[in-house]
Amino acid sequence: MTERELRERLNSLAGNGIPAETHRAFLSAVSPGKEKIRMKKKISAGLVFALVLVLLAVAAIGAGIYNLDWWLNNRNGDVSENPEAYRAVMAHLVEDPEQQQSGEGPVNVAIRDVSWAPEASKLIISFSAAVKEPEKYELYSLWSLNEDGADREDQWLWRGEPDVEGPRHGPVKEMMDDAAKTALFIELQEFDFMDLKPFIRPSSTDEYRTPEGDVVYVAEFGLEWLNEEYDQGLRDYAEEHPEMKEYNEQKIETAKRLRTEIGETGVPCVLHYRTVAFSEGMDGRELYEGGEEGQVSFVIQTGNE
Repeated sequence: MTERELRERLNSLAGNGIPAETHRAFLSAVSPGKEKIRMKKKISAGLVFALVLVLLAVAAIGAGIYNLDWWLNNRNGDVSENPEAYRAVMAHLVEDPEQQQSGEGPVNVAIRDVSWAPEASKLIISFSAAVKEPEKYELYSLWSLNEDGADREDQWLWRGEPDVEGPRHGPVKEMMDDAAKTALFIELQEFDFMDLKPFIRPSSTDEYRTPEGDVVYVAEFGLEWLNEEYDQGLRDYAEEHPEMKEYNEQKIETAKRLRTEIGETGVPCVLHYRTVAFSEGMDGRELYEGGEEGQVSFVIQTGNE
């Protein structure tokens, strides 16, 4: 990270209120060299204390800034612009729920945040993936390949992390942080909600890569079917489209049953994902169908009795 980037990070923490000498002290601590030459005079005890607070704040930011709260306020305008929906999502937030990952693949995948917020008619799930061997692999989302949909001879990797202004794109090796490593791609396949499948399908999905190299996915689902008004909406639709009447009646009956059955045990869920190591010239079938599959099991706490 450059001096300018460090200074901008500090400014974001303190609203541009950190003195220049504190900036220099911080830079000297994390990047000895030219700053070490400048820092000849003794630092006061007060300044040392301020520096410690800054370092602790930076550590906290680095550990948790890209959580669901950050996502709601920086990447999801629908919720952040609706205070009631935002409060409902945060009120039902469960961080790091009990979970179990299956498979011996090259990544550690963890469910980070889950919010079952019927008041806002939203279910939001986020998970992160990190490579087990960072000296060997760099992890990216499979969605970041060929985002423009262009048909070209070489696969293009698109970069657009939270700390990067605008997307960058080009051949995979040219876009990697370290071309000596192997690019590893992860794909979100599905969330298996068992009996809820006809109802819980993503209304939107998002993904980004953090500066630390982790890939984070956020999936948002609608919970309209929890309300009885949902049933009437299906009936009205079936009147206009008679060919959908039988199908919609089945959905209504299933919704009624699920509204009764969802209890304090919550909703069992399984996240399915796939990873594939990239090599130059690999064919599309190997890239988009090969690799290793894995899953994470967890329970969505609904809070009902």
